[in-house]
Amino acid sequence: MNNWWQAGQEALQSLRIPLGITASRAGEHFHAIFGRDSLWTIMLALEAAQLRPEDEDYRLWVRDFSAAVLRGMAHLQGTVENDYNEEQPGKIIHEYWDPIPQHLSRAGWPMVDGRYYGTFDATFLYMIAMRHFYEVFQDKRLLEELWPGTVAALHWAMRYADSDNDGLVEYARRNPQGHGLLNQVWKDSWDAVLLPGELAVDHPIAWIEVQGYALSAYSSMRTLYQARGALTPELDEDLSRRITAIHTGLRQFWMEEEACHGIALDKNKKLVRAVSSNVGHLLWSQAVDGEEAAQIAARLARPDIMTDWGVRTLSHQAYYYNPLVYHRGTVWPFDNAVIAIGLRHYGFEQQARTIATSIMRAINAFELPVELYCVTPSRWIREPRLDREWLLADYPQSCSVQAWTAAAMLYFSALLEQC
Repeated sequence: MNNWWQAGQEALQSLRIPLGITASRAGEHFHAIFGRDSLWTIMLALEAAQLRPEDEDYRLWVRDFSAAVLRGMAHLQGTVENDYNEEQPGKIIHEYWDPIPQHLSRAGWPMVDGRYYGTFDATFLYMIAMRHFYEVFQDKRLLEELWPGTVAALHWAMRYADSDNDGLVEYARRNPQGHGLLNQVWKDSWDAVLLPGELAVDHPIAWIEVQGYALSAYSSMRTLYQARGALTPELDEDLSRRITAIHTGLRQFWMEEEACHGIALDKNKKLVRAVSSNVGHLLWSQAVDGEEAAQIAARLARPDIMTDWGVRTLSHQAYYYNPLVYHRGTVWPFDNAVIAIGLRHYGFEQQARTIATSIMRAINAFELPVELYCVTPSRWIREPRLDREWLLADYPQSCSVQAWTAAAMLYFSALLEQC
C-alpha cells in the first residue's frame, strides 16, 4: 500500500501543468485539461486526505493541488453562448488543448481557442468540488476568490440544465452540424447507451447519475452560501424546490425487477432499462434513502456486474453489453472509487473494501494507473484452457497513466490502510 500511495501521488504530480492537470501523460490520448477528469481527480484525492488526517505533508500537497485545479477550471469557464463549441456562461470546460493536435484539427473537432464545452456533468461537479474543498480546509480566501465563477456555475444549472422544466436535468447536443460528443457525461462514447437493436437514444437525455450530481450541487451551493452568510430566503426556496423535484423524478428511473435504477431516460422520458455502474454514483451523491441504497448495494454486488477486479460499467446481462467496448462492460478504477465512497456513505464498509481490494489487485497486475481494463470470459481462450470463468485483460487503447485512476489509487490505499 505504501508503494501504491507514493506511486499515485507521483503520477498526479507528473501530470500537473500551470492550469491544473492533464488527464493522461504526454503521448497518450488525453494529454490535455479535461474538466470532468480534473474534478473527479481532486475529489478522490480529497477523500484520501480525509482518511489520513495525520498526514500533514499530503494535506499540504493536496490543498495546493486542488486549489490549482479549481482555479484552472474557473479560468476556462464559459462566458458566452456559442452552439459550435457548446460554450455557455458559467459552464465548465470539457477539454482544453494548447496546442491543438493536428489530428483534432483535421477531424474538425468543434473547438474555439482550444476549448470545447460538450460536457453536461462537469459544472455540477465543480460546485460539489468547491464545497468539498471548503469543508476539508475551511479556506475562505479561496472561496472568495472563486466565488464569482461558482455562482456562475449555479446560474448555468438554473438556466440551462432543465430544458423542459420537469425537475430532472437533461441535455441535447447543440452543435448545428452534429459534431462533438453525443453523450456528454463520463460515459461519453457514442454507444455508451443504446436501445435494443443497438439503436441510438433520442435526445434530450436524462442520465441517472447526473440527477444525483445536480441534487448534490444544489445542496453544496446552499452550504457555501450559508458559509458566506449570503443565503436569501428566495434562493433557499428555489434550491429546495429543485432538490425535491429531482428526488421525485428519480422514481421514473426505478426498475422494480432489478431493484435499482435504469441508466437514462430518453426525450419522451422512457426508461432505458439497463443495469450499469452509473447507479452507484447515486450513493456517492447520497441521492436515495437507506432502503433504496441497500437495494442498489445488493444489486451492484451480484456477479453479472461485480467481478474479481471491480464493478463493470455495464451488467453482462444488459442487451448491449460487450466487455471489449469502452463503456459497455469494461472496468474503470475511478468509477469504482466513486461507488466505494458511496457505499461507505450508507455504512456498507465491507463491500467498499471488497471493491478497493479488487481494483488494487488489477492495478498491481498492470503495474500502472491504467485508464480502464477488460474482464473477459475465459472460454474465449482456446488454448491453453483455463479453469476459471473470467480473466483480466488489457484494453488495448487504454491510457497507461490516467489522472483519476492515480487519485483512485490514493483513495483505495488510504481505505485499505485502515483494515
